[in-house]
Amino acid sequence: EPTRNLNSPDLYIPVMGFSTYVVTVAVALGNQGKFTPEMLGLTATTAFVWFLIEIGIVQLAMYLISVSTDIKIFDLASFSGYKFVHMILSVVSFMLMGSTGYYISFLYGSAAIVYFLICTLRYIILPDSTEDRIARGSKRRNNLLLLIAFIQPLIMFWLTHHVTYGPDPPLLQTL
Repeated sequence: EPTRNLNSPDLYIPVMGFSTYVVTVAVALGNQGKFTPEMLGLTATTAFVWFLIEIGIVQLAMYLISVSTDIKIFDLASFSGYKFVHMILSVVSFMLMGSTGYYISFLYGSAAIVYFLICTLRYIILPDSTEDRIARGSKRRNNLLLLIAFIQPLIMFWLTHHVTYGPDPPLLQTL
């Protein structure tokens, strides 16, 4: 409900992040001399399938542990799609600074997305809060929150490592 709440999630950043990620990977592969036109479709399809698998796993986990929340599938897709911004920064860092830049950017991006998701989703998944504003819930709900947060860096690494292995990009080799 973006018209009523300015902080409500929407799909603009995830969709733009997804499309920019595909183009960024194509540029990175082009710098390495590994680009083929099929890589655009392969990158987009792989990222989208993993995105759907991730949302499916979270939905299945919520069903299996009987968590009933107000979170909608599009809100979940929005929260899960924010990782594409960090993936773009990691790939660009690799192109500019090599593998060291990639790993520094990846670690920072991973910590940022985990922190953001835990802080944001705890009020949705752990709705019980006391007057000291600390959200409390069952162990299952806590584990679900941690699953959602900590699966992001794994998928981020899985979708970016194929671009960053091997020698540093040609830009760094000529400097």
